[in-house]
Parts: sequence; structure tokens; C-alpha cells
Amino acid sequence: MTRKIKVGFYCQNDGYANVDCRFPEKGNPGIGGTQFTEIATAYYLNKFYPEQLEVLLLANLTELLPPSLEVSQVVDVVDAALKSEKTGCDISVFRTSFLTNESIQKIDKLKVKIIARSNNYPTIFELNQIANCPKIECHVCVGQEQLDLLRDHRILEKSTRIFDLFNSENFIPKDKPVKQGNTVVYIGSLIPAKGFHLLARVWPSIIKKRPDAKLIVIGSGKVYNRNQQLGKWGVAEEEYEASFIRPFLSDKNGDIIKSVHFAGLLGEEKIQILQDADVGVVNPTGGTEVCPGSALEIQACGTPVVSAAKWGLLDTAVHGKTGLLGKSDRDLIRNIIYLLDNPDIARQFGQNGIDFVREKFDYRLIIKEWLELFIDVYNNRPAKPQPMKPNYLYQAKFLREGMRIIKKNIPLLRGVPSLVEIKSQVKAFIGNL
Repeated sequence: MTRKIKVGFYCQNDGYANVDCRFPEKGNPGIGGTQFTEIATAYYLNKFYPEQLEVLLLANLTELLPPSLEVSQVVDVVDAALKSEKTGCDISVFRTSFLTNESIQKIDKLKVKIIARSNNYPTIFELNQIANCPKIECHVCVGQEQLDLLRDHRILEKSTRIFDLFNSENFIPKDKPVKQGNTVVYIGSLIPAKGFHLLARVWPSIIKKRPDAKLIVIGSGKVYNRNQQLGKWGVAEEEYEASFIRPFLSDKNGDIIKSVHFAGLLGEEKIQILQDADVGVVNPTGGTEVCPGSALEIQACGTPVVSAAKWGLLDTAVHGKTGLLGKSDRDLIRNIIYLLDNPDIARQFGQNGIDFVREKFDYRLIIKEWLELFIDVYNNRPAKPQPMKPNYLYQAKFLREGMRIIKKNIPLLRGVPSLVEIKSQVKAFIGNL
């Protein structure tokens, strides 16, 4: 009988005391998408591959996690790596953002193999640490656009792409949803990086064009930390509320205008709201998104998504097929109004979205890719390379790929910085002026 591969997943969940994460099939209970995906990936691997894998979930808080999982309490990423080795793990998986000089030095002394998983865009420091550390066997990008940025960086040799998984079974409508023709839903954290302020800023313009429009906001400033102090309205941190939300969504008395409802943090109860909505909005800036789960939730519910034509939204939505992606405030207004005014097109986009999510992000497909990666890493084989997406002009991909080929064939040029490094250096120089 082939020996099982033991894998440890580290999930930093110290901000989520009393949040019930026992049932990943029900969807994200209102925590950060990264944390939910870490838990769900470990859960489904353990459920579907018990003959090939032994899965250990290492977490700060061990209450209210899936009961079928072996769970161990740890303090931080170094503790997780140490405990992974102590408990006999062959491979330990954790986020790239946890890498520091101190953690790298300690991890480098261990025997356990490391997979670094980037749920955000890694810093130059993190990229170089991964490339230089022999204990880090593989770097997993959760978005193709994210991976394509690294075509001319030496980390590409260690890198592969595995999208975040998604179980759409509870999201796909069983019956025909009741669409009112006027409902817009935003879902996400109410922090600057997630761009709700852009939607708040244009909402008065949308109301002028469609006075019957309604906005339901799912999420709050507590998505990533239940202990976060909120502002006057209780929806976001006070400075963000005061500067970017209340000026656009207040009536004469300083109260929330009637067309807007803040629903707060929701678990599975959000599904019905998303199914009944006419338009779903995800981070209108697109700026920090790698594989936004909110876009998948909206589309799996049969609702078209509106967002920015940037980064991870280019992986998780299809412009003109499952939704509309734009580049400006004007586009945001126009795209929302267009879908409200054209329910037949919105309905077709919604059905396309269901098919798209099921075909590209299904949890059974994704965990199979994880299993194959674990087998490769365990057997000292390199990660399977991923072809570049053919939108060659976006983010100068043609140039990145050209530099990769040149450096590969001309050894003297291998020390030339990658475009991500050059961009970082230019930003630092400008910042110091």
C-alpha cells in the first residue's frame, strides 16, 4: 500500500472567535476569503482523498472548525511549521505574506517541505525569499493574472497556479429567483482596499437615472477582524465611514438614505439575497483582487457581476458574458444601469455565470490539482507550469515573456531585474523624492 502524504495547512484565524466554520459546504460564513479557502481546501482534501492524504489543520483558534478534520492549535506560522514537522507532516502550506527574515531562518532549518500560497500580490521581498529558500519547494498563485506578472522573475520556476475552490451547490437557485428589476447588491469588506467607496460615490448618480433602485450591502468593517471598532453607522471604521461613505449615502438628517440597506456580516442567509438581486458588485477598484470569492458567489447565484476590468476580476468574470467590467466611475454607473434596464440580458449573463463558475472553479477540480501538486512535491518533482493567458498587452505580458525567454537563453542577462522589481524600485524612488 502506498504511504499517505501528510499535509499541514496553517490558517491564521485569531480574529474570528465564535464564528462557525464547521460546514464549508454552506459557503463562507462571513470571514476573509483567504481564511475560508484555507479551511475549505483542507476539509475537501480530507473528505475526498483519505486514502492518499492525511490532512492537519493548524489554527490559532480550534473551536468551530470542521469536526472531520484533525486540528492543532498554534501561535503563528513558525509554530505551525514546527508542529507540522513534529507531527510527521511531509508538507506544510502557508501564506506568502507570513514570510519574514526571522520566519525564513527558522523554517530553513526544518525537514518539512514548504508550499507558499499567495492569496495577495507578493512583495518583492517575499518573491525573492521564496526564490532563494530551498525549503520552499513550490509557490502557488491563486490567480492566473497574478502568475502572469511573474513571467520574467526567477520565482516562476517554482510557481504554479491553482485557483481558489468554490462549491456552488448551495448557491445555484433551485427555483426561478424573484428578480425585482431594481436591486443591486455589493458584497465584500467595507475597507478602502475593497472599493465600496467608489460605489457609494456613484450611487446618487444611479438613483437619478433609476429612482427605484435599491442597494443592499453585505459585509462590514469586521470581515477580517471581529474586534474592529466601527463608526457612527456601525458599518465601517469611523474615518472610512466619515470620509467615504456617509457624505454620499446620508439624508438631510445624517441618516442612511432609504435606497440603501446595510445587511452586515452574513453567512448562508446571503444566498437568497444574491439570487434575488439583479446586479452584484464586487470591489469596483479591482486593485487587490487575485481570486475574489465574492465574484464567484454572485455568479453562482445566477446574478451578473459588475466590477473593474483588472487583475483577478479578469480570471473570475467574463466581460460581456457573465457580467460587465469597466475602467471608470462612468463605466460603473453605465454598467449597473444597463443591466437593470435589460433584464433579459442580465438573466442570460446570470445563467452563463452559473456555468462558468461550475466549469472553472468547482471544488472537486481544484482539490484534484492540489493532490497532484502534493504528489509532485513529495516526489521532488517540479510544479506543473501554466501557460500564459493570451491577453498579451495587459500589464505588458508580451514584454515579460520576452524577457523570460531572453534571460533563459542568455545567461549573462539572468541578473536583469524583472518588471515587477523595476516597478517596485521606481515607486520607491518616486516616494523618496
